[in-house]
Amino acid sequence: MRSCLLALCWLFLLAGPARADERILEFFSDIKVERSGDLLVTENLRVRSEGKQIKHGLQRDFARLYRRADGSRSAAGLDVVSVRRDGRAEPFVSSRLRDGVRISTGRSDVVFRPGEYQYTLIYRVTRQLQAAGGEDRLAWDVTGRDWSLPIDRGRVRVVLPSDEPVRQAAVAGEGAGVPGRVQEKEAGRVVFVSTRVLAPGESMTVEMGWPAGEVRRPGPLKAWWYGVQDHAEFWVASVGVALLLLYYLAAAAQAWRLGRHDRTPQADPPEGLSAPALRYVYRRGYDRWAFLSGMMELLARRSVQVLERADGRYLERLPNQTGGDARHDPLLNAMLGRFFAGGRTLLRLDGLYRRCYDEAQGGQREWLDEAYARSLFVAYGDHARKGAYLWIAMTVALVGLAIVREGSPLSWAAWGILLPLPAVPAWFAVYAQWRAGATSLASRAVLSVLGLLCLAGGLAVLATHVESARLLLIGLAPLASLVLVCAGFLGLRGYTAQGRALRARIDGFRRFLARPPVVAPADAESALARYERYLPYALALGVDRRWAAAHAAQARSAASAARVDMQARYGGVHDPLVRPRAVMRTLDRWAAKASPVRAPRTSRGGGVEEAGEGPR
Repeated sequence: MRSCLLALCWLFLLAGPARADERILEFFSDIKVERSGDLLVTENLRVRSEGKQIKHGLQRDFARLYRRADGSRSAAGLDVVSVRRDGRAEPFVSSRLRDGVRISTGRSDVVFRPGEYQYTLIYRVTRQLQAAGGEDRLAWDVTGRDWSLPIDRGRVRVVLPSDEPVRQAAVAGEGAGVPGRVQEKEAGRVVFVSTRVLAPGESMTVEMGWPAGEVRRPGPLKAWWYGVQDHAEFWVASVGVALLLLYYLAAAAQAWRLGRHDRTPQADPPEGLSAPALRYVYRRGYDRWAFLSGMMELLARRSVQVLERADGRYLERLPNQTGGDARHDPLLNAMLGRFFAGGRTLLRLDGLYRRCYDEAQGGQREWLDEAYARSLFVAYGDHARKGAYLWIAMTVALVGLAIVREGSPLSWAAWGILLPLPAVPAWFAVYAQWRAGATSLASRAVLSVLGLLCLAGGLAVLATHVESARLLLIGLAPLASLVLVCAGFLGLRGYTAQGRALRARIDGFRRFLARPPVVAPADAESALARYERYLPYALALGVDRRWAAAHAAQARSAASAARVDMQARYGGVHDPLVRPRAVMRTLDRWAAKASPVRAPRTSRGGGVEEAGEGPR
């Protein structure tokens, strides 16, 4: 007898938890299709709580609320009318999910006792109907697929605005077989019921179709506005990029206007402008090519030459033998003063050359800015800043839309938009350093690597988390347009009236260098001298290839001794008749490859010793 009692006790203990597990006992849904196209839904849920998952209240997720069956997005709306528990109003909060809304009921300070509870949720949802020719269709996920509880019974009633016949009605779902069937189908009304217990995560979707006309379809203007809402990211990106392009085109047209001027070629450069100054005025700012064209002018005027020796390569100061000395030009004279300080005539192309090279560039840039910047140029910094504000507005809007779509401020799509952006200013900083003539590679290498890492990381995040190639292109719109914004800060610089007049003369001289008239000089040596005289200007204005091609035949027919002497003065690495730009780049590369030199140190006699100085 005792053993029987113990067995019965064990049976009750085992049966109790199995009978008292948490679940949704009934899920009844009434859906009223309104003539406006909205759905007024009343859900009645009877649940059993054991204080585990249903502890403070329910969480009702409307996943894929903004996603249609074909994968396109829809700017739907969900308005919760009321939430009641056991007939009394229940507090609730709504939060955004990636593609839907979550309604959390109850209060954190209220813990449910084990037992059964009745919930009633009433809400209105918009834009769930689809128009298919002469038919309106509804596909509604009744239960949702995010429940972690089983659903014992499900029942759905759909009521149309009038008693029109229902052409098609069916139940769809996920899992093993269709989870329900049509129980009743009559004019203007269909009832669906479940045929088995729905497992956790299993949904039950009802599909219906009825003749068009019962529901008002949106007009053209409203349909267009729905399209704007559905494709908000595309509209923000396309309109933002278009406005940026138009704005910068207008700003560039205003900044770069030169006015009317004579287009007749001019055979001589503007008086008083050496090749570096000509380059500075033409480019509206200083760059490394201005300095290199000055180096080429020193060689062309026979003020210096590159000397090859057994112990290395030197820059040699030449005496004023031909009357072409550069002492009368402040820019060229300053370069000579930097290279040949202290009365030396030889400068070895090593670390000291690099230091003199950098110092000469800095001094040349300061002199040109002081002499020409205020009188010849107008800075359009305000235009560049306004363009940056427009870009910021577009980027913030796209990031905000990504956050709203993901339902979290830590949206991966938003980070994918922001992460690659530092790459653009980093690479523009590298370009600015190169253009300014910085020979150190350390900072440029660091900035380039950081920019590459940001770009690769951002592209990887976007490619992983966006849903289509179209959204990927939209996410890259701020990155692509940032190039335009950074270029605006560098390039929006115009001319004053005096600057436009000087630029007109420079353009005339450039046309002459690009298409020089065919003039038969007295001899080939004269043609070679003419070629070398204006070669620095052709390099400064970017027409060196045309200038060289126009003089190729005559200059190459010069005596071999003159051509060999010219090639030797330029270092003998590249032929200045064939590759003058390569000669100029070689002068820069020798400085870039040289090791840095220590600051000058004082000798015992009180003088200054220069490391790396060649023989005098």
